[in-house]
Amino acid sequence: MRDLILGNILVKNANDPGLAQKIALISGDTRWTYAELNLHSNRIGNGLIRKGVSKGDRIAVLGRNSLTYVALYFALAKIGAIMVPVNFWYRESEIRYTLEQSSCSGLIHDTGFAAILGEIEADVASLEWRLSYSRLDEPSPLGELAESSSDLEPRVDLDESDPHIILYTSGTTGFPKGTTVSHRSHFLHAISLALSTHAQSDDVGVLVYPLFHTGGPDCLLLPHFVMGATLVVMDGGDPDPILLAAETHEVTNIFCVPTVWRWLLDHQRKARYDISTVRRCLGSSDTFPPDLLDNILTTFQADVYVTYGLTEAGCILTVCRHTKDDRGKLGSVGRPMSTVELKLVDEEDAPVERGEVGEILAQSPSLMLKYWNMPEKTEEAFVAGWLRSGDLGRLDEEGFLFLSGRAKDMIISGGENIYPLEIERLLKEHPAILDAAVVGIPNREWGEAVLAAVVLSPGESISEQEAISYVSGRVAGYKRPKFVEFLDKLPVTTATGKIQKGVLRETLGKKYGT
Repeated sequence: MRDLILGNILVKNANDPGLAQKIALISGDTRWTYAELNLHSNRIGNGLIRKGVSKGDRIAVLGRNSLTYVALYFALAKIGAIMVPVNFWYRESEIRYTLEQSSCSGLIHDTGFAAILGEIEADVASLEWRLSYSRLDEPSPLGELAESSSDLEPRVDLDESDPHIILYTSGTTGFPKGTTVSHRSHFLHAISLALSTHAQSDDVGVLVYPLFHTGGPDCLLLPHFVMGATLVVMDGGDPDPILLAAETHEVTNIFCVPTVWRWLLDHQRKARYDISTVRRCLGSSDTFPPDLLDNILTTFQADVYVTYGLTEAGCILTVCRHTKDDRGKLGSVGRPMSTVELKLVDEEDAPVERGEVGEILAQSPSLMLKYWNMPEKTEEAFVAGWLRSGDLGRLDEEGFLFLSGRAKDMIISGGENIYPLEIERLLKEHPAILDAAVVGIPNREWGEAVLAAVVLSPGESISEQEAISYVSGRVAGYKRPKFVEFLDKLPVTTATGKIQKGVLRETLGKKYGT
């Protein structure tokens, strides 16, 4: 392969006699081979060049998971435009911010979003045009542009260090930041993740993560394509369609967040789909609690890979493999991938001793280039070439990483540091507790007090004191929850299912804080 340019992954497969006619993507009753996907991408890319798109132009894409979205992803990569995926759960103000902050000149969107974009278009000074699409074989402005364009490879002079995408973070600490990543970074990440998770060319995966999120292209699309594997494109995390797809298409690997895994297990118990072909179950965004890991290993008869990473790192940093016969590193998110180095530092950025908790710093060729148009934030994100994760963890003697929580989530009570993840893991071991999140709330006497938000399993009932007592005998007294709030469900982000602890701190702090 010539250069580490993302479009070359598709070009290589489309021109390989053994892969060209292999199914690359499946969506419903539609199947595209690698050759067909490459032609669709070329036509879109050449059409956009005719429309005036140049290398380095920022082009926003707003749409749900679809084959067309994948074709757009590669089309923009091939012509050197910088893709700006827009979260399809965003409200008007959030979409406007994304378009303005990145100075997008063009916007390509699913027809279902036309109404909300009509209210925004005139407000974005940089926006020169927008194109809507449905399916490429159905009439639409994008479809017509592609149909009238060449299917030859676009001729654009690209470099692997060129930025190819701007991924906006969730913005939990202020305005979202545009994580800008190069072709080379995501190319190398795809290879490293495929190797670390023992991917194979005969794999059939399901794409559950939204394609606007790093989990979609970087954990699924690209790693599958560098192996010449097949991907079933899903639109959402509904368990029955995912399990049906696993049965129908003989899926070999499933990658989703712990929340979706619980949904899958619950529905599989009731529906009993044929999932015998699944050999790898993967997850990210949080460690798998023991009960969830055991249920996946038992239900799917497959190995489980727990991963840890962040958008700014190109995505995944560590991988931990669990099997039915080896669960020795339960609670760990694994060791660094072959291209990754980690070190843990204290508040003065000095390395901590092995086994001590510190902030996780990372070095890798997959790290972001910068935050788009935010030089100060970019400078804050790095220390001597190492990326700050903002996460706390410890490394054991074998180099396995154990997370202790977000640095900003750490609770300081009476001068003692408390890591919420430690308490959450204990609470989740209680048979009546389905899920739990621990936060610190203001307390006049201690600075902060520990509060546990708890979701009970269906049909179960325990008291606040029973929950506190369950933890009390297993941790130091200052770590035990002072308050327990029972909720029907925890607030989570729509894209990844991550618990929104900021929401819990704000709402429950008003109720219990002093």
